[in-house]
Amino acid sequence: MNNKTVSVLGSEDATTCHIAVMRHTGSGATSMIHFDGCSTAQGLEAMITIVSNLTQNMSSGRLELHLVGGFLDDQLNSHTVSNKILKALCECQHEIHLVTACITHFNTVYKHHNKPFPAIYGVAVNIETGEIFPATFPDKGPDLALRSARHFTGGKDNIIIYDPHMHELTIGPFDYSGMPNLDFFLSLTNRDIRKFLSTSPDQEPEGFEDNVRTTLKWLNDFPEPLKSVFKNGAPRRYVKDPFGAWIAVE
Repeated sequence: MNNKTVSVLGSEDATTCHIAVMRHTGSGATSMIHFDGCSTAQGLEAMITIVSNLTQNMSSGRLELHLVGGFLDDQLNSHTVSNKILKALCECQHEIHLVTACITHFNTVYKHHNKPFPAIYGVAVNIETGEIFPATFPDKGPDLALRSARHFTGGKDNIIIYDPHMHELTIGPFDYSGMPNLDFFLSLTNRDIRKFLSTSPDQEPEGFEDNVRTTLKWLNDFPEPLKSVFKNGAPRRYVKDPFGAWIAVE
């Protein structure tokens, strides 16, 4: 697949969540998703649809899937996510070849008094070669607080944020529910943010507390995004400039 705008797809900060990469070996069409246990079958179908729409001849190769994420957490949240993905794969009508499953106990290392931690928190895929590798992303893209607010308040559906035909990042429009007692949550210490607002407090990556606070502040400042964020019900659109940075389309 020839895409001059995007050469690498990536996701990170997966503790109990799982990152999935689907690629067609013939066309090179690639999609990625961050599974958290919600709308798993729907997310899998969305990945298949994206790759199929970008592939002229599906018989020229096969659909391959790579899974990375989760660890042996005490609450077994990672197990739940793994099981939902594998169940969706078994029930899927399409032929998908599971190539990589670095998930849950296969993605666990022990450190800090023998506590389990994810071995890999983030991955990226080169869409030209199909190479998959561990990755971190200092820049997590536009509107991180907005995207996080939707997830933080219980957004269940997976959303597609990249248009490969227009070469645009498109965010929204969507709504999210309000969150009571925001002043209280904003006053929490770092320790309490990890304790009460994470599924795996000890294993969260550096910067978790700052990201949570930024998201909470966004929720406080923009409680009704369809009125205050998405002008006239339109998505927030971004394209890449010549230096590779995302810039807003006015």
